[in-house]
Amino acid sequence: MDIRILDSLRQASTIDLYELSVALEKMLADPQRVLEIRRHLNLGVLVSYFSFKRNTMHQGRVVQLNPSNLVVQDEDTAEQWRLSYAAVVPLTRKPSPDMPKVAPMLVSDFRVGETVSFTDKHLRERIGKITRLNSKTCSVDCEDKSQWRVGPNMLRKMIDL
Repeated sequence: MDIRILDSLRQASTIDLYELSVALEKMLADPQRVLEIRRHLNLGVLVSYFSFKRNTMHQGRVVQLNPSNLVVQDEDTAEQWRLSYAAVVPLTRKPSPDMPKVAPMLVSDFRVGETVSFTDKHLRERIGKITRLNSKTCSVDCEDKSQWRVGPNMLRKMIDL
């Protein structure tokens, strides 16, 4: 952080600092910001996160994604921390040459009646059955009686045990 900002903040009144903290909380909780960060995250992804207890950056793996926060397991201590999405930075890594390429799912990979899951635009996990195959999307009836048209690349096949 820029030292000039900290010097300015030290000279601010308490009420100014409080107003600033409220404004920052609102900005950090903005759904667009959360979606942008969440777009780069999946379970198992390596992230760098800010530890408020140690006041430093650390590395960990994402073990749980929730609508307003996530759980990261520290790489060194194996401790798990519930964090705001604003506290993490996904670590981009170049795919290794020996890592197999995964082809995107196509409509032809699915069948009517098949059980699938997907994450909706509100970051909720949905489970349902495919009722219709269109040229570019699949129509899915979910357990809560809602209906969705979902691109095949967003669907995950569910295995019924």
